[in-house]
Amino acid sequence: MEATTTRPIALYVHVPFCRARCLYCAFPSRPAGPSTQTHYIEKLCLEIERYFSANPDVKVETVYVGGGTPSTLGKGDIELLLETIRRVAPDVVEMTFEVNPHEDDLPKIPILLENGVNRLSIGVQSFNDKELGLAGRLHSADDSRSFIKACREFGCSNVSFDLIHGLPSQSVDSFGESIEETLEFEPEHVSLYGLTVESGSRLGSLPERQFRGLMLPDGDTQAEMYDLARERLREAGYGQYEISNFAKPGFDCRHNLAYWSGGEYIGFGPSATSYVNGARFRRVSDVDRYLAAQDDGRNTVEFWESLSTRRAAAEALVMGLRMSCGIDRRKIETRFGVKLTDLVGEALEKYCEQGLLEVDEDNIRLTDRAYFVSNAIFRDFIQ
Repeated sequence: MEATTTRPIALYVHVPFCRARCLYCAFPSRPAGPSTQTHYIEKLCLEIERYFSANPDVKVETVYVGGGTPSTLGKGDIELLLETIRRVAPDVVEMTFEVNPHEDDLPKIPILLENGVNRLSIGVQSFNDKELGLAGRLHSADDSRSFIKACREFGCSNVSFDLIHGLPSQSVDSFGESIEETLEFEPEHVSLYGLTVESGSRLGSLPERQFRGLMLPDGDTQAEMYDLARERLREAGYGQYEISNFAKPGFDCRHNLAYWSGGEYIGFGPSATSYVNGARFRRVSDVDRYLAAQDDGRNTVEFWESLSTRRAAAEALVMGLRMSCGIDRRKIETRFGVKLTDLVGEALEKYCEQGLLEVDEDNIRLTDRAYFVSNAIFRDFIQ
């Protein structure tokens, strides 16, 4: 099922633990005590080791440790995980580790840097305390400020901030203030996400009356926030290389670029998805079921599919269109042996006429004003 590949691969490792679940989060995560975390990391490392022992020709170029909140792990668990990753990925060029700006996690930063992590993704989300509180975040704006400064003092030279637009009670002005403070800290990278109401989140389960009381910004307001952020980040020298991502020159996230450019990736941990040799598979999403499968020596994969050529080409088109450079249409047509005009010709023509796509003989890309409505375009291509 997890077939050998001789091509470069991106490695994703999921740590499904948080101190508390944020209002908007729909990812598989939960609070857990030290013994559960240690048991999980031990089993996770064994699964990673087994895969790479069975596939010795796989070469890992990038690693992303996400969650959940990986920085909630104990020091020993972090060291074991990173030692395992370094063994299976000795030639990694970029290793990202997600952290939240919590004071208890600060002493772990030197451990990360000493064990191969060369990129930190910090869950700032906002520099407004009211917005953070309504979103269920446990840190304050001052916590973020202190944490960021300390990371720099520890010697981290590649830092990414996560920011959210569309938070409860957020205004264009308050969001703009978070953007301005972000620029003062000069992170190498900024990821900008719009708040969405997911069915598996606490937000998506709220009673109607309580939901309305949160005063979530409407779509037009979110679009204004997004445009404001794009303008200010560009003015400050950040290139928008993908719909939600901005970076100083030379600091694009290589791991995510592997996804968007149609590369192969292998994921470990609950709900982690992989794409290897034309097949996509996903591991069980529940932590207890994942550990039970590990304890019983069973495969943790619960879903597997081999993509048809047309489906794989359509998905490669959609992922490539997330990048500001667009896609080389000839590369996709050569790779999959299909003409894009045969695959999605009507949709291409429609969005060109609407001014949402630029299409020529060599390249297809979103126009500037298509970014905020890109999901609707992508759904049309995948149907």
